[in-house]
Amino acid sequence: MFSRRRITTTLGLVITAVLVVTAFVPASVSRVRAESGATLVLSAPSIWEDTLTDDMLASFESQYGVDVAVTYTDTAFFGGGPGGASAIDDTLDSTEESIMAADVLYVSSSDLTPFTTAAGYYLDLSPLVSADPSMDSSDFVPAAWQSFQWDNGMWAIPLSVDVILLTYDTAAFDAAGVSYPTSSWTIDDFANAARQLTLYDADGAVDTVGLSTFSGGNNLSVFLRALLGSGVYDSSVIPASPSFSANSDLQYILDTWNQMVQDGVVQGSAGGGGGGLSGSNVPMTVSGINGYTERGFRPGEEAEDSTTAVVLLPGGVAGLTVQGFAVSAGSQNPELAYALAAYLSTQASLASNQFSGSAARYSLMNADATQTTGNAQGGQGGPGGFGGSRTIPDAIQPVVDQGLTSALPASELRYMDYVTSAVDQMSSSGLDAASALQTTEAQAVSDLQTAVARYGTDSLYVVAPTPEPTLAPGKIVLNCAVNTGFSGGRPGGGGDLANQDQWDQLIANFTASDPDIGQVNLTSVNTTDLTELASTYDCFILSSNAVTGSDVSMLLNLDPLMDNDPSFDRNDVIGNTLSQVQQDNMTWALPLAISPQLLQYDTQQFALAGVPEPTSGWSIDVFVDALRTLNQYDNALTPFQPNDPSGSYLLMLIAAYGGLPIDYRTDPATLNFTDPATITAVQQVLDLVNQGYIGYSSLSQTVASLSFDMSDNPAISTTTLNRFNFGGGRGPGGSDRENTEAYTTYPQGTQYSTISYEITTGYISATAQNPDATYRFLSAVSGASDLFSGIPARQSQLSTYTGEMDAATLAALYQQVNTILNNPNTIVFPTFTEGRGSVTSMFQSYWLFKAFDNYLAGADLQAELEDAQTITQAYLDCVASYTPDTITTTDQPGGGMFEQITTCAMSADPTFTLGGN
Repeated sequence: MFSRRRITTTLGLVITAVLVVTAFVPASVSRVRAESGATLVLSAPSIWEDTLTDDMLASFESQYGVDVAVTYTDTAFFGGGPGGASAIDDTLDSTEESIMAADVLYVSSSDLTPFTTAAGYYLDLSPLVSADPSMDSSDFVPAAWQSFQWDNGMWAIPLSVDVILLTYDTAAFDAAGVSYPTSSWTIDDFANAARQLTLYDADGAVDTVGLSTFSGGNNLSVFLRALLGSGVYDSSVIPASPSFSANSDLQYILDTWNQMVQDGVVQGSAGGGGGGLSGSNVPMTVSGINGYTERGFRPGEEAEDSTTAVVLLPGGVAGLTVQGFAVSAGSQNPELAYALAAYLSTQASLASNQFSGSAARYSLMNADATQTTGNAQGGQGGPGGFGGSRTIPDAIQPVVDQGLTSALPASELRYMDYVTSAVDQMSSSGLDAASALQTTEAQAVSDLQTAVARYGTDSLYVVAPTPEPTLAPGKIVLNCAVNTGFSGGRPGGGGDLANQDQWDQLIANFTASDPDIGQVNLTSVNTTDLTELASTYDCFILSSNAVTGSDVSMLLNLDPLMDNDPSFDRNDVIGNTLSQVQQDNMTWALPLAISPQLLQYDTQQFALAGVPEPTSGWSIDVFVDALRTLNQYDNALTPFQPNDPSGSYLLMLIAAYGGLPIDYRTDPATLNFTDPATITAVQQVLDLVNQGYIGYSSLSQTVASLSFDMSDNPAISTTTLNRFNFGGGRGPGGSDRENTEAYTTYPQGTQYSTISYEITTGYISATAQNPDATYRFLSAVSGASDLFSGIPARQSQLSTYTGEMDAATLAALYQQVNTILNNPNTIVFPTFTEGRGSVTSMFQSYWLFKAFDNYLAGADLQAELEDAQTITQAYLDCVASYTPDTITTTDQPGGGMFEQITTCAMSADPTFTLGGN
């Protein structure tokens, strides 16, 4: 039996390149079947772990007499632009690693490109397709079938597609008096409409752009290609070469687009954006299925009430992103690998995934959502239809269907990523279109030459899967999960951890010495649902404290295990951290590391302004004196520029002045927005903002859009005490900058002490097969300070800490934190990602922060806080109807929990919209 290995290669976010691979002449079907006993390795995205079942593969394995070993890879499904001279080498190296790890690979049109084929990494499937009587090209959407064909080769079998269209809000167009867009619009039409649709705030700054292509994927590339009406490659040579720098039509389009960017009326890409938000309130977006199934719909809203409409892109076309299966050029069984790729393309349950809009095969588009295919030919079963479980409004469906028939094959987007790179260069460097296109075309040509030079230089082969180890008699397997949150790991869950080597070494050392555990299977996950984790794993580790406010009945009380552990001393755990993971006087999690919020300050700026350094912390009065002195020294700069999207920095400053708008000492937290002490303290802090001492980004916008603006090189800012943030000039300016950073705790008040910190926590399931051994593993984890981004939760482990900060500085800061935590008047505020900083409690603070915004805009503070308390209490009363484990789950927008609490938010405040007001 072979293990299901995990690969760290992240597919996508790159442009890759490839030459024509020597054609492979297929053997007869009887010969393929005769090669029984072979093992094929399939690389699939980790989101398919529950979909790519043994039953699905059993039919193929039985028919061909082979074993299929599946490795799961965390795949980036959205393409990105080229990255410069060294990026192509990194891309090719990564691709070579991938194709040597599997015979058959899931690919998308973002990562399977002319570069990776020119380097010889993928097998040309065209001879095998031609020789396969069961492969019916007419069963495929024509543009999907053509999407992986270029340079006289076919490089993958299509599985699924997403159709990219122009989505727009009819209500916004009506309000602006602008005619609805059509497929005959030119770049000038879009420019005029975007300017009329852009919204501005009271200060004249762009609040919402008129047009956005920034919703993931290669939407800007698709849009520009549709406007141009032709490809940007020369197919008279093989491989087809980049050809776009002298195109005057393209130059005009880019110059016009760049002027829109400069005017702030469009948002196009991460580097060539513009102002405003890219959320559901943008009047025009170029987007795929997420745009026209979710854009503009509130939970519970009827489809016919929506003002969302779609139209084909310029030229009457649609864009496509395509997923499929390719065969490694290193496969020792190319015919069998092709047969597996063809078989997988018939599986409707794979074709209907969260990144696709439709199956690539017509025969799968209306497949039964509960079945799986039983043979290699045909298409019965699996969740079919456009977009899986997502429903497209009837008014939109005809345009989507039309888009499938008039779509541009993904192969038509060859080298368009370099064009969008030219857009970014124009925005960032002030180049005109002709100069930027000349530069990026030269880069594309150079990259292609680099890829061609790779062809035939390496011996390609697929590495055999690793057999599962045989356990010694009496040994058991421990199954544990790790959720690293924002500290590492992969965003989609699954895959290796960022520091997998350290985990592997710890597990090897532990299993070698433990009397009971012979193997530890460690899984990277992205869920924090306690019920799900406890029912699946013996133990699990989270990057935050999930005990507060949760149902812990599925967890094991750790007190008996801790009390019998001679290496564990409760007094060794920093401050009151242990009490933070307790309920009903029982301990449900083992603190593994902590990440306190601190203030970072610039010693050079302090010295120049004559401000004493707060080496032992500071009071609120001393802190404010420092702000005033720094401002007097250089009144062009705002002294304190926080980058804390949770807003905890303001709440802690308010507490230092004696106010508690939200009292986190109770569970649930108590609202005190209208308490006189709170109103006075809030005004004192916000007046510091008004006086230019504290930088401020609208926190209500932050909560609603989940984004935050950060500033460079301030005199004082916020940071987190962890191993990655310190030393070597790691702040703004890069590693070559002189390190003038120093750190201290937040200012403390006379009535309350404040702190905000995360606790990395370890849990044991109440159903763990060997609780004692599971606890021993967690104990071993707690002693390995290099596994987590935070610092040790136990003072005795500081000596083993291997972070960037020197030992003396760390010890001093650690003692400051310990002193604050031991103060009985200390209030612990939630962080952005900590359990109580979940979506539920972020919305809990939304109306408080909105009151802050309104006061700073001139409104009456007391009236605003009174309204905020009324609305917030109504929201909390609504949320209270949900179960505790649902409330504390930190799902992302789009999940069922998120929709439920968004419904509560809009019920309490009809003006609430996700994406900000």
